[in-house]
Amino acid sequence: MDNFTHSLAGMLVAEVVCTMRQETRQHVRAALYLASALGNNLPDSDILYSWMDGPKPLGSLLHHRGHTHTLAIALPMAWLLGFVIWRWFRRRHADAGVAEKRLIFGLSIAGPAFHLLLDFGNNYGVHPFWPATGRWFYGDSIFIVEPLWLAVLVPILARAIARRWLRIVLWVVLVAVLAAYWYLPFFSWTARLCLLSVAGLSLLVSRQANAPVRAAYGVVGAVCIALVFAVASWRAKSNLREAAQAAFPALAVHDISTAPLPGNPRCWEGLLAGEQSGVYRVLRATIALGGGPAACIAGNDTAPTAPVSRLDRADRGGVRWRTEYSAEISALSKLRREDCRFAALLHFARLPYVSKDGRHAGDLRYDRQPGLDFSDMELPAKPSEGSCPKLVPGWGEPRGELFPP
Repeated sequence: MDNFTHSLAGMLVAEVVCTMRQETRQHVRAALYLASALGNNLPDSDILYSWMDGPKPLGSLLHHRGHTHTLAIALPMAWLLGFVIWRWFRRRHADAGVAEKRLIFGLSIAGPAFHLLLDFGNNYGVHPFWPATGRWFYGDSIFIVEPLWLAVLVPILARAIARRWLRIVLWVVLVAVLAAYWYLPFFSWTARLCLLSVAGLSLLVSRQANAPVRAAYGVVGAVCIALVFAVASWRAKSNLREAAQAAFPALAVHDISTAPLPGNPRCWEGLLAGEQSGVYRVLRATIALGGGPAACIAGNDTAPTAPVSRLDRADRGGVRWRTEYSAEISALSKLRREDCRFAALLHFARLPYVSKDGRHAGDLRYDRQPGLDFSDMELPAKPSEGSCPKLVPGWGEPRGELFPP
């Protein structure tokens, strides 16, 4: 998720704790908000070093959501964060006691767990249990910036915090998101009105309800939004799998990646990876829940670098087939053995591709433009040319079953 959402999650947890304790001392509330917000953003400290390894963009792909996004590293870091905040707080306030110490440490340590849970929600993935396992886990249910969460949480938290400048920041971000959502062409009128209604309800609750009701509304609202998208993701994957079985009966399905339009759990883009007679195939589709495929425009604007061909198959269950990428598994396996850069990319790429001329590779999840997107990389004309990444972490290879070493 984006760091603004991570910060809101930390602030909400702090507000719930303060409400349950009936904490009214502003300096204590500020310290708890600070510990929780920083703890919820702490795993993203990997941006300080993820650029160091190369060639680009392998450093970012392999080390963002890297070791600081594992429980083994993030929890000790969070304890250290709690220690620093506690020492600062104790020096400034004579009333600092054991209860405040426990809360500061507790919220600091809880932050990375909430961060990993939110990051799990989208299709980028996390591998929190390293070194026990480097396997990636994907929620495939939430867009990286979910406006419905902002519509629920910003009015509630803006009412609870004392700092005027922070309230202004929250409102400015929410208004900017609402404006973008209203004017960007790929959002439906139904989704726009739903988002506006949620924001209006949250504003009403923030003005009329007391602190316990506001906190409960924030938690229940955020959880309900997550559950709605999770159930919708399950339905989208089920519909896509059934459509693939009907349209491509000989295809052995290995994985399905889904992503919704922001604020719209009815409209999804799906990517299905499979194998057929020694050929690796990735099928892209639009999935509309509760309506015809024409009602959903997810993925319509995709013009990838990967060599894809149009799919001509009948719509089924709200699924409209878009494009297909295919390549010989033997050829990609050979490239993996010969090119250290492509081999490193496979520690990240859930849906890898290679261009026809063999000069570009990337991940079809994020390959949306003819040029190089953030997950696309150049490959040298000869595998022996160029530099190899020096620090390849031991994350599991998402498609390791297809392209073994």
